[in-house]
Amino acid sequence: MSTSKLRPSEARKSRPKAAANRVVLIPVSSIRPEEGLSRKRSRAGHEELCESIRRFGVLTPITVRPAPNAEGQFILIKGQGRTLACQLLGIDHIPAVVVTEHFSDEEKVQQFLVENVARLKMTSVERALLIAHARRSGEETSDVAHRFGVSATTVRRLELQLADVRADELAALRGGSLTLATHAIITKYADDGDRSEMVAIVEDLKPNASTLNSLLAALSWRQLAALGPKYRTERLALLRWALEQFAEQPLRMPPRARLRLLSERLVSHPHFEHIEAAV
Repeated sequence: MSTSKLRPSEARKSRPKAAANRVVLIPVSSIRPEEGLSRKRSRAGHEELCESIRRFGVLTPITVRPAPNAEGQFILIKGQGRTLACQLLGIDHIPAVVVTEHFSDEEKVQQFLVENVARLKMTSVERALLIAHARRSGEETSDVAHRFGVSATTVRRLELQLADVRADELAALRGGSLTLATHAIITKYADDGDRSEMVAIVEDLKPNASTLNSLLAALSWRQLAALGPKYRTERLALLRWALEQFAEQPLRMPPRARLRLLSERLVSHPHFEHIEAAV
């Protein structure tokens, strides 16, 4: 039978090596996963996908590229769940977009993230780091916001906040001893020399972001930081003392009253007297 007499779907099936970036039917047996971009799907999610494909077929094409040095073989870039479901259901061919063999590693990662970001069980920190990475990689703010389901303002804020995140800060964020909110306050107030020690103080005393922001504002931290490295030890000791004092006060006490009580004790603190003399 000539190709011209085949129905369109049969014609596509007979030409698995069709031009790149067009949807074609390729043998499921000819596909192998892209190394490093596999993911796990929950049993319930996989059963749901299999049932959907059993009833309606594969509605969204997978993405593959030609396997190097393997005629008629393909590397899977996007669509692992659909491909596995077809294997389990005994479906021989699957619709696929075949991209060129020059498809870059960065594009592979972006394809993986586009498909899986909504399914991956990420912590808020991992999500924030991915958002910042996407912007550093050149992805438009609006596209990142749409993909992650956040506002453009949030994307810009995280990009700025995590632009120069340090190893100790990253470890604290991933370990849960530092929240994104408290980290944002630290980056807002602290200069480069103060940041590591301030992170250590926050890890130790664990103030919430609101408390940390209120205390740094009340202490006029930017003015203290402007005194430079000569008074770093004193101002950081002052911050630790202020956080300890704040933590000892009754939680039921209104924030303004807690700050007023702290200010009364502050004037007699030796580090404050030393810094005040310098100002």
